[in-house]
Amino acid sequence: MPNQSLKVLHVEDDFADAMLVQHAVCEAGDFDIAFEVAGTLKDAKRKLAKEAFDLVLLDLRLPDSVHPIDTLETTRDCIGETPLLVLSGSMAVDKIHLPEDVAGLDKNESFRSAKGEAPIHLAHLIREAAEAADIQTI
Repeated sequence: MPNQSLKVLHVEDDFADAMLVQHAVCEAGDFDIAFEVAGTLKDAKRKLAKEAFDLVLLDLRLPDSVHPIDTLETTRDCIGETPLLVLSGSMAVDKIHLPEDVAGLDKNESFRSAKGEAPIHLAHLIREAAEAADIQTI
């Protein structure tokens, strides 16, 4: 089977944050990732209705969604069994909205710290999604 790109939908309204995360993940991982960004919940729903993704990275605070729990529930309704990872700049507040089966990372603490552990952890989670989707890594 030829190598395929892992298709990741990154739901993030801050373009700079989306680029930071994508760059960090690509540097930390050793596989081909095709990121697509949705800047609003409406845009994410439209993209999810049109095509399948192997993983969804979700910011809970979007301009067209009033409450983080609504963002999460709406997204989960659209993705079926697709793996979901929440990346939040307000994880201290948002973690109360996360069910136990949803992983979350604080992008402010993790991606802007000198430790560099979050990109590696995120790359690992993306690799797990690739394996679950039976996509060969490079």
